[in-house]
Amino acid sequence: MSNSSALIQDHFVNGFHPRWVRFAIGHSAIEHEAGIARLVIDGAVANELSDAEIDDHRTAPRWDLHWAPPLTLTVRARFSHPAGELIGTAGFGFWNDPFDWTGNVQAPPNAIWFFYASPHSDMSFVRGLRGHGWRAGFLNGGKRDPVTMAVGNALFKVPGMDKLVFATAEKMMQAQECLLDEIDMTQWHEYKIEWCTHEAIFSIDAQERFRAPHPPNVPLGFVAWVDNNATTMGPGKEFSFARVAVPFREWMEVSFIKIAKQ
Repeated sequence: MSNSSALIQDHFVNGFHPRWVRFAIGHSAIEHEAGIARLVIDGAVANELSDAEIDDHRTAPRWDLHWAPPLTLTVRARFSHPAGELIGTAGFGFWNDPFDWTGNVQAPPNAIWFFYASPHSDMSFVRGLRGHGWRAGFLNGGKRDPVTMAVGNALFKVPGMDKLVFATAEKMMQAQECLLDEIDMTQWHEYKIEWCTHEAIFSIDAQERFRAPHPPNVPLGFVAWVDNNATTMGPGKEFSFARVAVPFREWMEVSFIKIAKQ
């Protein structure tokens, strides 16, 4: 694909592309050196959010975000710690930021990304798949009207109803994921998502790793992040959410982001 097809291209040589919102809260920081953006968590405290990210989903309402297929996202990245040692969640891709600050779900979750969760989490919408680790995948929750979302949020707060809500959501959602246990997260890799209308293709270092039909088709926003979240959610699981302590410095470095037309 030629550079003429690039909609966004950032090598972080002289700072950050003007498109990106830089968001850092709690014990986090966003650092820059020539050719590197570094998203850092350092000494995060339990029960307090620490999150470092660059994104563009904050610049538009979640029902009218910037990106839709067919697109290709390419990211060159590495992490400070391997899978299992990095704490919290991290990754990059597109999502619709479905949660408000109180935890209510404002829109059905839609995401297509490379996603990491530490062993503190157990979150998978694909039955039988381990709920933590480095993975490629998507959630296609489609569109729902505000009344349906409000009813779901109300039921979710009733004791014992969370499993019923998730079971209903599972029937309404397309989810595909693939674990990437063989990938050393601490090494530089070029990650690519080909987000097509009818399928998604995930590649690492120009080698296809996963292909699946029915990705989301609603508008999504870009995000790359590291945080200290830990969540249990998915079919048959009791929901829980926490912010966990990170008693050391951890990070994700990004040297290249490209969003291009297919």
